[in-house]
Amino acid sequence: MKQAQRHMICNAHIDPIWQWDWPEGASATLSTFYSAAKLCDEFDYIFCHNEVTVYKYVEEYAPELFAKIQELVKAGKWHIMGGWYLQPDCNMPSGESFVRQIREGQRYFEEKFGVRPTTAINFDPFGHTVGLVQIVKKCGQDSYLFMRPYSSELKLPCEQFIWRGLDGSEIKGARSIGGYNTPLGKSVAAIRSRAEHQRFPVGVVLWGVGNHGGGPSRKDLADIKKELLGDTEIEYVHSTPERFFAAISPTDVFDRSLHISMPGCYTSMYRVKKLHAQLEAEISIAEKMATAAYLTGALDSYPEGALQSAVEDLLNAEFHDVLPGSSVQCAEDAGLRFLNHGMLEAERVKIKSFFALASAQAPAADGEFPVVVFNPHPYALCDNIECEFSLGDQNWSEDILSRITVLDADGKSVPYQVIKEESNLSLDWRKRIIFEANLKPMELSRYSVFVDFANKTKHEKASSFVFDNGRKHVEIDEKSGLLHSYKINGVDYVGKGFGLCSFDDNADPWGMGKEQLTRLGTNEKSFTPSLYPDGVFKGMKHIQIVEDGDIYLGIEAFFECDETRARILYKIYKNNDDLDIDVTVYLGDIDRIIKLKLPIAVSGTLIGQTAFGTDELFTDARENISHRFVAMDSNNACVALLNRGVYGSHYEEGCLYMSLVRGVTYCAHPINDRQLIPSDRFTKKIDQGENNYSFRLTVVPREQLERKASEFVQKPYALNLFPIPKKEAAARPFDISIGGNVISMPTLKKAYDKDATIFRLLNNTPNSVDSYIEVNGQRLPLAFGKYEVKTVVYENGKLKETYELLV
Repeated sequence: MKQAQRHMICNAHIDPIWQWDWPEGASATLSTFYSAAKLCDEFDYIFCHNEVTVYKYVEEYAPELFAKIQELVKAGKWHIMGGWYLQPDCNMPSGESFVRQIREGQRYFEEKFGVRPTTAINFDPFGHTVGLVQIVKKCGQDSYLFMRPYSSELKLPCEQFIWRGLDGSEIKGARSIGGYNTPLGKSVAAIRSRAEHQRFPVGVVLWGVGNHGGGPSRKDLADIKKELLGDTEIEYVHSTPERFFAAISPTDVFDRSLHISMPGCYTSMYRVKKLHAQLEAEISIAEKMATAAYLTGALDSYPEGALQSAVEDLLNAEFHDVLPGSSVQCAEDAGLRFLNHGMLEAERVKIKSFFALASAQAPAADGEFPVVVFNPHPYALCDNIECEFSLGDQNWSEDILSRITVLDADGKSVPYQVIKEESNLSLDWRKRIIFEANLKPMELSRYSVFVDFANKTKHEKASSFVFDNGRKHVEIDEKSGLLHSYKINGVDYVGKGFGLCSFDDNADPWGMGKEQLTRLGTNEKSFTPSLYPDGVFKGMKHIQIVEDGDIYLGIEAFFECDETRARILYKIYKNNDDLDIDVTVYLGDIDRIIKLKLPIAVSGTLIGQTAFGTDELFTDARENISHRFVAMDSNNACVALLNRGVYGSHYEEGCLYMSLVRGVTYCAHPINDRQLIPSDRFTKKIDQGENNYSFRLTVVPREQLERKASEFVQKPYALNLFPIPKKEAAARPFDISIGGNVISMPTLKKAYDKDATIFRLLNNTPNSVDSYIEVNGQRLPLAFGKYEVKTVVYENGKLKETYELLV
């Protein structure tokens, strides 16, 4: 009897886009698949490959080869591996994005090949969030095969283990040893070396030629047959990931994220990351609004095609060399094209649904400028809403100025403020207002703006950089322009030292250096006030009040460090505890990383949002990865910094540093001790010039943190709209409520294959929660475990819970 068994997984690593644009990726796919299919007729082996994206290339550009692959799959010679849409970045996508990656993949492979893989594989991504465990399990997969982080980056209790999720879900996990590819003509030596370095009775070895296609070669297959299949010590078998996992029974448990690996990828290519976060939010809002319009009868049909197109754009842009920023510029451009196209598709759905819902509104009254607002959240919400509109006619008078009144649906005045419009025409015409609105869940709310005119009077802005209403105290230092104090009920949550910082970095977008695993950036250097702003900020005071009214006090300040310039705009809200901090960085330096430093004056546990969950973060200067919030949980009162597209951060000595932008070089890949980039010519740099960031500093109870972040990211949509009613207004009701103040609703959409509605509900807390969902009078009690995501189906007027994460 042989002492050990090794499952050989033959694959071809094909990045659809990386150092090349997608047409070259398609070309590599076609040639690799053609070669692998031919060899399937000659050798008794199994070729394994994943990713819908590349199979679609074959289906469209080589239909005869596609038909051949379908035959090979039926014969068991070709294995559909992984079953996801592609190998995405496995840190930054939201929980819902991961669900779509899996489900869109499963749907395609079931339709085209009649298979549904049960092992998820992500060999190449740079780390994996623990939030994946629950998602993978509830999407019908039971195991996970990966390569990074390497053992030098993360020590595991065992290379084969039980991976336990935040909610307690468990799947089998295994780390590939030695990589996923092998040298042409020398695969036997690589396979044997990897096999012998494993101490398990049953192990797995990935092999296949190349890092841009290739796969098995005729020589390597012949050598394997001759030298390995008859080995007397180790049983080598051509296999699949599913067969390997079926043969192992790991007992060691790992219950954290698989971090960290290549932490520069949390920040590099920020513009892609920001647009990715925006598209995730835009798809969610568009689906919610379209569902509401469809259920009420305002839309005759659900816009499945346009939404599907936007989702596929999002999934393609999440590829693990695009979203992490480790590609060449043409690949970045392709990612931005995907994301912008997805934004346009989702926006069109949103606006069509919005106008359809608004058709049930009454026509505008004389002199009324209706502002209609859609609340995308399943609970009543009080929020500050911004909206622009044009006066009925341009006011060219030098003596009179328009005056505004804002009324709610009951005709009562609401607090509002006129703020600077987007346009710069020196004319009383375009108006931008921000007003306090009380919004019903998942409905349109209507506010009425009325305009009259009066003689001009001089408006005196506030002169103090301190706001205090008895509960909230915010102070911006007049000399430095920096946040000096943020107090709620007398507790100061911000210490001394707030501001922008620049750190020494290098040109590598991945951050592959050993020292970067312990700290990304060295030699901290603070930005200083621009006492005499120059360049794009020429003519500004170094600190100035720009807005002051019933809703907020707006203060902007200007800073500089070496060749980089920056602006911070503080919005100190007067009707809630929030402080918005908008940052604009004009990056003019290379081999630097710019961070926003927030000293936190309370202690506790540092946490960050991840896919359908919350991760405990490092506090020892290692780079963290999180989604829309980072917070210090101090006795359940969280001082939180929310964001709209920043993923990287680190924490040390009581300070949170949000990683904004890196001045790195496209695809500057460290190789041994060779020179990183050419010195005899200019090489293109990433993210130079203007980059914009939005943060919100707030203090909330731990159980409300998820909702608070969702409200910041998915703002209610407002538009000055003059309703045009239909002859027959929508008649069907759509009333929804969620029990308590803890459960959030990341997703609401129509089911793909039937006339049913899907609700995705999340308890992003470490405690069990009893709640319910009620739709049109039908109530379903729900018991949530810690960090549990549930799917509820509404069909034929009835609600039911389903275990699987249906799309």
